Amino acid sequence: MIDIFRVLSKGQYDNDFSFLQYGRTFPSNEVQGRNIVYRYRHRQYTGEYSRNKKITVRKQDQEMEIPYKVLSVNYFKLLTNKMTDLVFNNELVIRSGDIERDKLILALVDKYNWVDSIRKAFKKSTIFGDACLKTTPFTPSAFDPMYCFKVVDKSDISTTIAYVLYEYLSEKRGDIDVITHIRFEIHFKGKIYECVKQFTAGTLGLSVDYTYRGRLIPKGGHWFDTGIDEFMIQYISINQEADGVYGESIYTEITDVVYALEQRISTNRHLLDNSMAPILAVSGDVIQTDEQTGKRSLKLINGQFLVSRGENIDAKPVELTYNLDQSNNFIEMLKTLIYELTEMGKTFLTGEYTGNISEESLNNIIKGAIDKGNRLITESYTAFRDSLYVLCRLNGIAVEKEDISIQFNVGRADDDKAVADVCTTLINNKVLSKATVREKYYGMNKEQSAQEDEQISLENGSNTKQLENIDEDSNNEVKNIEETKDSEKEIGGTSNEAK
Repeated sequence: MIDIFRVLSKGQYDNDFSFLQYGRTFPSNEVQGRNIVYRYRHRQYTGEYSRNKKITVRKQDQEMEIPYKVLSVNYFKLLTNKMTDLVFNNELVIRSGDIERDKLILALVDKYNWVDSIRKAFKKSTIFGDACLKTTPFTPSAFDPMYCFKVVDKSDISTTIAYVLYEYLSEKRGDIDVITHIRFEIHFKGKIYECVKQFTAGTLGLSVDYTYRGRLIPKGGHWFDTGIDEFMIQYISINQEADGVYGESIYTEITDVVYALEQRISTNRHLLDNSMAPILAVSGDVIQTDEQTGKRSLKLINGQFLVSRGENIDAKPVELTYNLDQSNNFIEMLKTLIYELTEMGKTFLTGEYTGNISEESLNNIIKGAIDKGNRLITESYTAFRDSLYVLCRLNGIAVEKEDISIQFNVGRADDDKAVADVCTTLINNKVLSKATVREKYYGMNKEQSAQEDEQISLENGSNTKQLENIDEDSNNEVKNIEETKDSEKEIGGTSNEAK
């Protein structure tokens, strides 16, 4: 049902900057509809979607509400965490085609925790379908997509003209924070435009002078040159085919199934609770009738004890029993659907497997999850590479965007020895060249592979020289020993003659 907000506004994308005009309603229907979906997806991740939720059931001819029971396992959160771990738990390999430059890039990545930032962005993209990175000279930061939208080319919606960040600014009026202004930060390639406008009841006012975090944003706005030929905002979208401009959460496929599962469990729990409150069956002589109202009730003393005029009273509890076998079978079927729709499989989502299973066998079992991880990281790759490129350029590292390669090693759990054995087999059997093997398993490009060959040759040459020196020393040592033996023989002979 939540996606109805997206359906109503889908396609109404911004393709110019008329949203800044005086008197315009902000944000647009498209942005509002998408933000409603984003906020609901976040509640799914946190589990807050079930707060104050009830199930309406019909008992005989009346409707009644029963408590809504969520699953002990939050499949939405589990799905996000499992996929993030699968993609990022192995070390990333970053290359730029130059070994010395690689050292500078890796030092920069480590200094500003760049991998942590893109990990957060990837995690957010699984929740919302979209996520944003803002890469500055000092640090890249990941943030939710609720306060950023795209201005796209009208004739080609896959081309982004600008990214618009907006921030509500409020003033304290008594004990209430009242929104009075909006700050816009519009990112173009190489430039940023910033301005502050008055904002009243959802309507934009005039542009004004505004002191923001200790600096003045002038009336009419201000332009900045970024010094690079790329956006400083990177927008990550997964499953973008469903929308065309924005992404789609990985929760979409399982939402209905999870809710059906929770409704079934809630109903079962209600029935089991009823079975723990049995009906009391009594004889007719403990029933009294109110003469005025005609209402019947049990004869009680102090609200606790039954009163009987007869000698024999047969009062006993009658327990309610329900056949829940079919319901339990349906629950198991719904769980199986979750495993299939997520493409993760039961083994990966639950961590359940028996026996001493090898890493290779485990990777085959969770191949669906690995394939999905590779697909999602492929859809996010361009944004991550652009972020690293911007970070490098802003910190004075001269590199071309196309020279940067990032290898994520999704789901690979092989140790160094296993990889080395595979590489040796491929090279010795002439299946692949050394350069191809190094590229496939170690992320090296052709230049790096050639440099590695030179280094190996250099080390082998040095080792050969050392061996030659060792042989020469050994020969000299043997020669010295032989000469010593001859000398001892001559000395021994002289002694015998002397005797």
